[in-house]
Parts: sequence; C-alpha cells; structure tokens
Amino acid sequence: MAKQKGIIKLEGTMDDVNFYYWKGKPCARKAGGGFNGERIKNSSTMVRVRENYSEFGNCSKVKSSLKASLHPFLNAYREGELHGRMMQLLQQIKACDMISERGKRTVGNGIGTSMGRMLFQQFEFTPNRSVSKTLMGIGSFDWDTYSYSVSRFFINDVVFPLSATHFEVSFGVLNFDFATLNYKLFMGTPLLLDRDFVDSSFSLRPKDLPVVGGKEFAFVGLKFYQEVNGTKYLLQNESAIGLEVVGVR
Repeated sequence: MAKQKGIIKLEGTMDDVNFYYWKGKPCARKAGGGFNGERIKNSSTMVRVRENYSEFGNCSKVKSSLKASLHPFLNAYREGELHGRMMQLLQQIKACDMISERGKRTVGNGIGTSMGRMLFQQFEFTPNRSVSKTLMGIGSFDWDTYSYSVSRFFINDVVFPLSATHFEVSFGVLNFDFATLNYKLFMGTPLLLDRDFVDSSFSLRPKDLPVVGGKEFAFVGLKFYQEVNGTKYLLQNESAIGLEVVGVR
C-alpha cells in the first residue's frame, strides 16, 4: 500500500493501479491480485470469501441505517474513522450469532445475545468526548419511565472545550428493526446549560414514549457552543460533540 502525494487525489482504477481512501487518507495499490467477480462467485475455493462477503454486506447495511438513525446526535460530528470503527463493532456483534450457519450470521441475531448487547453499550462513538466523564455526576437510565437522570452534578466539574460557553445535553430512545432496517428515534427536549447553572441534578425523557417493536437503545448526547453577540454557534472540533449508549434491550 502506497500513499498518494500531490495536489490532486485520485479515486478509482487507472493504468492497473487502484486509487482509494483508507482511514481518510488517499492511498494506491496495484490492481488485480487474482480476485475477480466470476471466480469469487463460482470457485469452490472461494466459499469462505463468499461467506465473508455476505456477512460483511449485512453489517454494511446495518451500519448505514444505524448511522442515519443517529443523525440528530452526530449530524455535525466529523471523524474519519467512525465508519471503520462502527463496521468493526458490528462485525464483532455479528460473530455473537451462534444460531446461524457461517455466511448467514447477522447483526440482529448477534445483538440478541448478552455479549452482543454489552459490545454495543461499551462502544465509544465519540472517543474524544465521553458523556459520563464530562458530566461527572451519577447518571442512570430507567427503562420503566424511559428517563435519564443525573445527580450530584456540579457545573464546575465540567471541562469545557476552549472558547465554549454553553453545552447541550440531549436524550433519545431508538427503536431499530434489524430485519427491515426501519427505525424511529424518540427524542426529548434538550437541556442547555451555561457556566452559571446551579442545579445539582436534572432529568430527561422522550416527548413521546417509544412504541414496542425492534431493539431499543437509549442514547445521551452532548454538544458544546460558543455564544457570540447573543448567538450560539456549535463548535466543530471532535471534542465538542459526544454520544454515549446508556441502555440496550
């Protein structure tokens, strides 16, 4: 694998060289290598490759729908490695599917296991901004009331990014059907806090209670703003946006 240099970055195949992006960086490599569509489709030696392709395709479709469902949280988040990290997570969850034969394992079956749910809940969507470490208080989520609460919260414990004057805490519960890839996100009213916030606790819940169906995921998000002449501007660096999973079932 070679890295591309120069003003113009290419993507595609030219003169037997594949130009592509890896982890957000332009790279190049010699085309070919013995793999082609006909051989992969029919060769008896390519069974494992076909199995991997099938399962990878399922993970890719789930990733696209899942990322779209989280748009209210991540619409301004820019990190070149998020796609790859989400794909790695979903492939790990897919591997938890112990009821399907190889080549037919799915993320939906995988996340139905305790290990699959644990992997999802521990995943760091925003490594540079941890929600729990930012709020520092005691956070808890209650499935019975669909409410997320933070106690023992002190605004002086919050580490603001440089130039930030405010931050917003948002909460939502996602219904996600892994069979159809349909989803609906039930959001609560965001809470906007500044450095003068005095309360030591707060609670958030969706404006509309989620309907039953599919898997359910509870998310808490953070966004930091800078106020200039009465107008609040969302900061664009990676540490200004956070997202964390607080419940999976």
